[in-house]
Amino acid sequence: TITLVDLNKAKSSPAASVRATVPVGCGPARALVSPDGKVLWITSRLSNTLLGFSLPRLRSDPGHALIAKVAVGAQPIGEAFIDRGAKIVVGDSNLGAPTGPGSNLAVISTAKALAGKPALLGYVPTGKVPRRMTVLPNGKTLLATETYSHELQAFNVADLP
Repeated sequence: TITLVDLNKAKSSPAASVRATVPVGCGPARALVSPDGKVLWITSRLSNTLLGFSLPRLRSDPGHALIAKVAVGAQPIGEAFIDRGAKIVVGDSNLGAPTGPGSNLAVISTAKALAGKPALLGYVPTGKVPRRMTVLPNGKTLLATETYSHELQAFNVADLP
């Protein structure tokens, strides 16, 4: 779940500080706020989805905050923005069967996802269990750690779907 907490109330009355609890699918793994600060993107590992929640709606109308849902590969964990937030890359870990096929990076158009259109742009094969990702400051290289292959893989952002 996403739990909204009033930080001022939490100081004096922690039990009364929870403003709302919002379901987030099965096994939420990572959360990332969009560069414009309007969307909270969460990987839902056991639902094999990337979920987008409106941050303003989480505050005003939590029950209707889910604004995007994209099916990705098996058991997504890590995520990173590329192209200044126009795309989000999700590490499909395939954690349940790391020796089999399926570990990859899923590339999603954030604009299409938020418009309710097919947003999955494609997959890029990786080593076993891509877990953490970051983009170098120049925005041209995506780094992904791969837990079971014990590797750090570098991707040219311009070559991603």
